[in-house]
Amino acid sequence: MYFEDFNKHYKAETRGRTVTEADVVLFSTMTGAYNSLFLNEEFSKKTPFGSRIAPGLLTASIATGLVYLLPESPFEKGFVALLGASFKAIKSVKIADTLSCSLTVKEMKEKEKNGIVVLSSSVTNQNGEEVMVLEHTILVQKR
Repeated sequence: MYFEDFNKHYKAETRGRTVTEADVVLFSTMTGAYNSLFLNEEFSKKTPFGSRIAPGLLTASIATGLVYLLPESPFEKGFVALLGASFKAIKSVKIADTLSCSLTVKEMKEKEKNGIVVLSSSVTNQNGEEVMVLEHTILVQKR
């Protein structure tokens, strides 16, 4: 999407994606996040979560991937660079939770040849509960 394609009324909804055990194990081992909350079911049963949870960065990564899959993805035509990303975890995500995102434009800054857009994603689970708020700051071309 080009800078002109965004506006304060822009909204997009992603499809859902279920978090699998393979996602958690691969992400944890690939990144070195060998936390018992992610990898040890017996340990995790004794925590307030009651079972293993997904790493927050995995949740943010899955949510980002869902945005990439939008028919008109902000990360395709016109996209120049990801300038920053931040997230706030609100509720734990467990194996078998299905995540989806509601995407809006939070802020826009026009520059001479391009623009900066801040996208805000509300990440929800299969019960409609918000589990994370994620922001991407992107640099996009003008037409």
